[in-house]
Parts: sequence; C-alpha cells; structure tokens
Amino acid sequence: MELNLILKKMPYLVKGAPFRFKGAINVEECKSSAEVMEKANLAWSVEKCEMYANMPSNPNLAEGIEDDTFIENTVNGQRMLRKCQNAYGIYRTDLNIPLGLVKERYEPVQNIDAFKFFDNAIGKNEAIWQTAGSFGYGQRIFVSAKLPDNIVVNGDPVDNYLVFTNSHDGSSGVKILFTPIRVICQNTLNAAIRTAQNYVSFRHTQSVHKNIDIAHEILGITRKQIEIVGEAYNAMSKIKVDDKKAVELMANVIFTDAELMRLKQTGHTPEQVAQRYYFAINDAELSTQKVNILSNMLNYYHVGPGQKEIEGTGWGVYGAITGYYSNIDNTEKEKRMDTLLYGDRSRKIQQAGEYILQVA
Repeated sequence: MELNLILKKMPYLVKGAPFRFKGAINVEECKSSAEVMEKANLAWSVEKCEMYANMPSNPNLAEGIEDDTFIENTVNGQRMLRKCQNAYGIYRTDLNIPLGLVKERYEPVQNIDAFKFFDNAIGKNEAIWQTAGSFGYGQRIFVSAKLPDNIVVNGDPVDNYLVFTNSHDGSSGVKILFTPIRVICQNTLNAAIRTAQNYVSFRHTQSVHKNIDIAHEILGITRKQIEIVGEAYNAMSKIKVDDKKAVELMANVIFTDAELMRLKQTGHTPEQVAQRYYFAINDAELSTQKVNILSNMLNYYHVGPGQKEIEGTGWGVYGAITGYYSNIDNTEKEKRMDTLLYGDRSRKIQQAGEYILQVA
C-alpha cells in the first residue's frame, strides 16, 4: 500500500537546544568559569546540617530526655525538638534556605565543581560557554558548553555540547552529558551509538569528587568520541529508506513490542496507522496519542526544516524522529531538558539510532 498522506505545509517552530529556554542565562560572552558563575547567579555554596523534629512537648517524658533533645517555651505552650537519625538538610549558606533532605552518606557537590570539570575536560578558559542557571531556589543547577569540534554529515552541520547538571535536594546525582545537536533545525540527537556512551551519572557519596575528576576519561570526550558518532551519522546518510521502511522505523520507536505485535497479528501495518485507518487503530487497540505522534512525525519527515535534502535516507528518518521530539513535542522548560537529555525522549532517540543502523 502506498502512503497517501496530506502533508501539512506548515512552518515548524524550532525550539532550539533543550538547555536554552526562558530562565536559562545566556553566558556565551563569558571568558572564564568565574565569570559564568557570577552571571548565572551560581556563586554560592551549600552545606549539610542536622535535622530536628518539631513536636508538642510531653511532660511525661521530662525525665530521661536524651542530650540531643531540648524543650523550648512558645506562645502556646512548649515544644520538643528531637534530632532525627540519619536525616540531614542541605541549605544555601548565603541565604540560609533549605533545599532538600538527605541522608548521612550524602556528599554535597558545590557549584564550583561543575566549572572545574569543564576546565579539566575542555581546558581552562577554553570552554565555549552557552547557558547556565538553577531551578527553584537552587535545588538543581546546570551548565552547558560547546565543544570546539563539530560533525559534518554530507554538509549537514552538527555541533557538540557538554551539559553538567547537579541537584542540591537529594533528588538525583551529578550527571555529565555529551550531546550532539543538528544545527539546521536544532535537533537534539543524543545518540549512544553502539560503543559510544553519551552520559555518566554519579551518586552523592564520598567518591563523587574523584569520579567527576575522571569523568572526561569515562565519557571519552575526545576527538575519538566525536569521530565514532560522526561515522555513525554518516553511515545513516548512506542508508536508502523508502516511505514504508521510514514509517516502520518510526513505529518501532513510538509503539511498544506488544502494540506492534497486536498490529501484526491483526494483519494491519504501520502505514495504515499513519494514514489513521480506523480498523487498524481499533483492532490493534492503539492510543490516539501515539497515532498522532506517528502521523506528525511522518509529516515532519517530509516537510520539516532541513528534511528535504535528506529525505529517503536513514539520516532523514533520524532527523524526523529527533526533530519531532526536539521541536514538536509539547514538554517545556526544565521538563523538556530532562526528558531530551536523560529521560524518555532521550531513550527513544537512542533507540532510533540503533534501529536505523541495523538496516545497513
């Protein structure tokens, strides 16, 4: 069956790199990590403090009270403050604002450590800074920088970035990510292509600082790493893909194995789903949301920015999948950054690269 879709000739909004959004500080003009910290309002530190439970005083417990428990007089009577075991708070020392609850083994990572990492990985005063900032009162911080080397896929430029994120509220560890972004339409590519890994994550334990110091070695953020990813992208550009195969590859990313199996068992195809054929959708019990994603992704494949020159190739399919999740998907701000760099969208983009390379 030939695809017979009515393509929407619409100007797609290019949202840009996920670490560029309203609230993120543009630090491109900064020349040093110290300047970036000041401009992004990240020149502050955190400390760990003991936690106490605030409870109504019980006169029956006046005797035998432990040393770390004390009673205070209040307007409405008395209160008892008792130390919580294995519970600590993380707070900003400049404002004395609590940021989160952690346990005894938690090791704070200061903001300045993020910048030390860039100095070590790229070279002091040589990072091409992009954006930096924090969420909330500083519960999470992030810094991004462009690497000096880029990738060219048949004239299609791809920039490479490092992103450092850290939490001060115990919600996540330190994450350091290498992410390529297609310049023409600012698609976040995030390909963990075969042997290449795109990010590492460290828990806030005693070894976290040592791990940060050698993270650039673990990630392989070198010319070799960029060469590996560049070779994979160029291999995609040489893979010939017809419309039927393009839809199949997109469906593999969007639908679960169980959904694809149901579709096959009912005798229907991903092409019919993309055409919004009622019986294919109904018989395979597919959600309207996923059907819409497939249809919109296919439309992006044909008429999205930068797609005309690469349509009919594996690189074109990859561009459509990354383009949809980077520019059409409706998640915003920090949620968009999280899902594109580390979350569900990132995994789908990585799967897309693997599926396409298997076609070769």
